[in-house]
Amino acid sequence: MLTVRRAINSTAVEEISRAEIPAILASGKTPIWFDLDAPTQSELEFVEKNLGLHHLTVEDIVKQNQRPKIESFEHYVYVAIHPLIRKDHLEIEPAEVDLLLGPHWLVMVRYGPVPGLVEDSRLHERLGTALARGADFLLYTIADLIVDTFFPIIDHIDDEIEELEEKLVGKRSNLDMGRLLTLKRSLVHIRRAVGPQREIFNQLSRHDSPFIRPDHAIYFRDVYDHLIRIAEELDSLRDILSGAMEVHLSSISNQLNQTMKRLTSWGIIFVVITAIAGIYGMNFEYMPELKWRYGYPVAILLMIGISAGLYVYFKKNDYF
Repeated sequence: MLTVRRAINSTAVEEISRAEIPAILASGKTPIWFDLDAPTQSELEFVEKNLGLHHLTVEDIVKQNQRPKIESFEHYVYVAIHPLIRKDHLEIEPAEVDLLLGPHWLVMVRYGPVPGLVEDSRLHERLGTALARGADFLLYTIADLIVDTFFPIIDHIDDEIEELEEKLVGKRSNLDMGRLLTLKRSLVHIRRAVGPQREIFNQLSRHDSPFIRPDHAIYFRDVYDHLIRIAEELDSLRDILSGAMEVHLSSISNQLNQTMKRLTSWGIIFVVITAIAGIYGMNFEYMPELKWRYGYPVAILLMIGISAGLYVYFKKNDYF
């Protein structure tokens, strides 16, 4: 669906029809926002024709498999950024939002709802002011709202890791390895989204883009600073989670070693008992102890004595 808006004043916007777009673009005075949600082929062709988009840009938009990147063309700048989508309680995956910034227009292409954008009232509250200040400021506003949604996700993952650490410190046995792996996978997805986006907003804040006014470049520096902070937190959480996984695996290994030691100790005790019983269970005719009156109780006492001695030895050496 294609929705085109322009600012009426600093607080309000209005939708405009497709028929009005060529004249408004020709005047070059009014900033316009093209919002495409799961666009059809005809809608993409309309935007491509009226804005003079390169066919490779349209191809990248349709395929929706781009890594975060920025590409400069003669009449616009193409920016692909990745918001984060919460699939379930712990599973986090990146989506894709394509933004094209021209002299006085901005195109946003998305497929489905994106956290922080159209379904969020904060965008509607800021939309009039942002669009009135120019297409570049609207680009900043959209990016800022998307990046702001990263912080609650990071805080949630931080809480989950703290809970896992408490379980490790408390030596609880119900620590879920699948939960650890899911958290680690989510951190990898977030890191892949945040890393390249830092470079995007670093470039946009360098005052070298003809489509961003110098007095607005500092706002992109603010988004860049937020991404730096998020990247640092991700590195810290990744180190903590890796340490927790190592502690958990070491704990499992130690438990396994302790179990093997116990089994080995009991095995040695029963081997001795079995050896004694096996010797006196042989069917030889000339075995003096077989006709000895006290042979049976002595054999039993021998088994008990050796077993008790081995148990004390293993207990003293922390095998039990």
